[in-house]
Amino acid sequence: MPLTRRTFLTGTASLAAVAANPRATLAATIPAPRPNGGRKWRIGYAESMPFGNYVATLHGVALALGRMGWLSGVADAPYTPGQWDSADLWRWLAGRDLGPHVEFVADAYYPRLDRNAPDEALNRLATARDIDLMIVMGTIAGTKLATDTHTVPTLVFSSTNPVAAKIVASESDPGREHVWAHLDLTRFHRQLRIFHDTFRFQRLGVAYDDSTVGRAIASLSDIEAMAERLGFALVRRHVRPPADEADFPRYYADLGTAWTELSGEVDAMYITYGRWELDRFRPLVQPFLDRRIPTFSQLGPEEVERGALMSVARADFAGIGQFGAGTIARLFGGERLRGLPQVYFDTPTIAWNIATAETIGHRIPFDALLAADTVFGGT
Repeated sequence: MPLTRRTFLTGTASLAAVAANPRATLAATIPAPRPNGGRKWRIGYAESMPFGNYVATLHGVALALGRMGWLSGVADAPYTPGQWDSADLWRWLAGRDLGPHVEFVADAYYPRLDRNAPDEALNRLATARDIDLMIVMGTIAGTKLATDTHTVPTLVFSSTNPVAAKIVASESDPGREHVWAHLDLTRFHRQLRIFHDTFRFQRLGVAYDDSTVGRAIASLSDIEAMAERLGFALVRRHVRPPADEADFPRYYADLGTAWTELSGEVDAMYITYGRWELDRFRPLVQPFLDRRIPTFSQLGPEEVERGALMSVARADFAGIGQFGAGTIARLFGGERLRGLPQVYFDTPTIAWNIATAETIGHRIPFDALLAADTVFGGT
């Protein structure tokens, strides 16, 4: 079981700096609910694949819309921290009368909107004109729906780097009137600086899909920028993602080979986002433990709990939920989507795995443990 400490006390210089400087651009004034020509505002949803951050963000947005008066009775929406499947939450949201202002459209739910998915959602947005807003989770789903094929307002969350993925043009201007994306383009800079401050590695391992979308998902441009800035070398392996469910055995075999090879060539490993299931993570990361290589999870505490040494990620999803709901409320209230802020980050969670530290022979400084949000005692 994790020991949670939300104090962020002194800590090391870099850990304390991250904890002490959260930055957020939130709506100063949330407009009162506004009618939509005699009917409710209709919201659809798409995601790249099942993923815990996606469900948590959707739940956070729904709760915040309730606090803002745009929804009612949403506090009981079913959600368990850590769950990956959004189907039950969406079914609940779509199956209830949540007030006179907003409805979640039951059949406008598009899970697994990945590279191989048909264009059903895109075609609907382009022709049916029965959806007022799409909430989209993930880089791949974002790239499929953030297009000029339609004009339905599209809000993209949980994309690693929406600028690199060409979902939006920049932090200050999404580039399209109907597309918006949540941005925190310094998140992985902060992660890598903390990891490097802690271990002073010279050769950092990274494995990723060497495609335009794959490099964006890994935020490779950020990794390369920090390598140049901090003076370490990158040792790379390319792993093609699974094309479909039948391709997962090949994917796991390739990933295992890549990580095993890297464990013998690097002095630290930065584990970027991947398609593995969490229950497969421990055997995959084992070669780094065997060779006493420190590992940092780009994803967050979920992988630290299962054997990665450390991570820095979002503490909870209330903040991003409030930010996203504020954006929706302002859009429905009549503001121009292209003019609404996209940048938000909140206080992160710093996670350590003590058992992994002992296995690789690293003594975690006491002040770093005090600065941590979550400390796992076992895997």
